[in-house]
Amino acid sequence: MSVAAALLLLVSVVVVAGVVLFFVAPERMPQFTFLQELPPLPTLAPLAIAQEDVLPTLVNELELPTLTPTFAGSPLAPTWTPLPTQVTATPLPVSTLKPTLTPSPLPTFPTKTPTPTFTPTSTNTPTATPLGPTATPTPTRSAYPFTKTDNSPFYLQNFANNAGCGWLGIAGEVLDLNRNPVPLDSYRVHVWGSGIDERVVVGGAPSYGPSGWEQFVFDSPVMRDYNVQLESPNGTAVSQIYRVQTRPNCNENLLQIDFVQNH
Repeated sequence: MSVAAALLLLVSVVVVAGVVLFFVAPERMPQFTFLQELPPLPTLAPLAIAQEDVLPTLVNELELPTLTPTFAGSPLAPTWTPLPTQVTATPLPVSTLKPTLTPSPLPTFPTKTPTPTFTPTSTNTPTATPLGPTATPTPTRSAYPFTKTDNSPFYLQNFANNAGCGWLGIAGEVLDLNRNPVPLDSYRVHVWGSGIDERVVVGGAPSYGPSGWEQFVFDSPVMRDYNVQLESPNGTAVSQIYRVQTRPNCNENLLQIDFVQNH
């Protein structure tokens, strides 16, 4: 409606301006073609008109009414619309477990007591009492006719020569069934290991007895391992191999191992 009122006011102003221009300065009016095609008007004699009668009276500026928007009623005021009431959830009913059947106790019956069986009582068994002296078990016989004595090997300080602590050797003697020295040259002792391999004749070292023998192994007391075995003159083994170990001690630089005949 404001735009329409403005257009109406503009048209009114243009019309009024055109009327005023037509009366005041007609020569400034735009020439239209249809006016030129008409015949000229007859010339009229000028009349003595007072100057004040010549000029037209200006009409005061028209005051056009302004368009004021009207409202059918009072302006709409914002109204408060209450929010819808929230629906509260209704709890679902909880299913109740059905009662379970309680089994009734089974009747108990008295157990049958087994009839005791008769167990015969054992009688005392007489033990046989051996008559005479208790037999002493004999030691297991060796596969070889000679074995080392029970106390062999044992360690001594060198006493057989003047080398003292600058000497390390293995020695011993050989005895028969009656614990007597065997004859000279009847057997020989084989000593080997830790860099040596020697055979010595039984009876060649009387410092240890008539059937004594001796083998030098090193020039100072050291710990070394050696093998010792008694042989016949032709090299047949008459004892098992015994593995011995020397000690690095001047008071034990002589290792003695004796052989004895067992059958």
